[in-house]
Amino acid sequence: MIKITKVKFLISVFLSCLIFGCVDPVEPEFAFEEGIIYVDALVSTSPGASFVSVYESRIEFRIYKNIFQEGATVFFRNPETNTLVNLIEDEGAYLPPTDFSAEVGETWELYITLADGREYHSLSERIAAPVAISAISADYVTDLYFSEAENNYIPGHSVKVDFDDPMDDTNFYYWRFRSYEHITDCDICYDGVLRNGVCETGTIARPPYYSYACSSECFRIRYSENVQIFSDEFVNGTSVNKLSVANVPLYTKENILVEIQQFSLSPSAHKYFKALKDILDNNGGFNAPPPAALIGNIFNPNDGEEYVLGRFTAAAAVVETVFIERGNIQESPLEDFIIGNYEEYGISPDPQTTTAPCEETRYRTGTAPQGWIE
Repeated sequence: MIKITKVKFLISVFLSCLIFGCVDPVEPEFAFEEGIIYVDALVSTSPGASFVSVYESRIEFRIYKNIFQEGATVFFRNPETNTLVNLIEDEGAYLPPTDFSAEVGETWELYITLADGREYHSLSERIAAPVAISAISADYVTDLYFSEAENNYIPGHSVKVDFDDPMDDTNFYYWRFRSYEHITDCDICYDGVLRNGVCETGTIARPPYYSYACSSECFRIRYSENVQIFSDEFVNGTSVNKLSVANVPLYTKENILVEIQQFSLSPSAHKYFKALKDILDNNGGFNAPPPAALIGNIFNPNDGEEYVLGRFTAAAAVVETVFIERGNIQESPLEDFIIGNYEEYGISPDPQTTTAPCEETRYRTGTAPQGWIE
């Protein structure tokens, strides 16, 4: 599975600058490095929030890509109890059991062995106590942010939280979100029909596509696409109100439930995510932090000279949800609506198929999330 993201693209640009000694603010000659490992990993107290993704940089046909590393052996380890938690590969990530959650005060480490035998370990991370969210709300904004993919400002909701920052500690915050939307169709076959879970082509004349309704209630899951962090440097011990922590684009006009995860970070984790955010916000400009800041706490135990980008973070989370009704929004959604076209209305070989199952994955579930309103 190939993942091409702005984050990894910029990381490679800056790593190339580190290797080739870019100093003056001149137009870069994009001399990318192949074979760079990038790890994005989190162990959390919130069930379903922990994950590990591992990529390797490649150049294929003059295009820079990050290739998800399939077939790896990945596990979390608690060095104090020697508890091992094995992770299973699932759609571009490695995930622990669905009921897994860490505890405040625990220490965790990450271990990765790639299919070719290369090994990567992390330093230990201890989980600090989280800070509670006291209120959550969402405001609709027609120009939520500028999207490079759309080359325009896009509409959506800004999700905001209130919380009381503790006075006795220096606190660093990090937010992620998951969103849930109803979907009607669970599969679509272009120039073919769905049989035994596979789109089969044939010689029978048929419409350009057939869609297959979900055989049971089903929700699409999306994840946050940017970095949201905050330090209490200037608000220590005060109440923080209406702080925007998530941008939720108007992909569809289906009602949506947004689950905000508020993490408490260690100082080193905050430093890493701040560097990553600065690079993104500066669009890779030469005023952004150097790539060395993105070399986190992961290393190759057999090769001390190898650079490994990314980070393993252990963090406690508090979770709050907000349900957003979107049926009356006037602006057009970002995703095109695909009109359902079912086999019973066309020509298709027997046995006719009209539905598809709602398969449980990282991006889809048949279980209504807590806080969903019918």
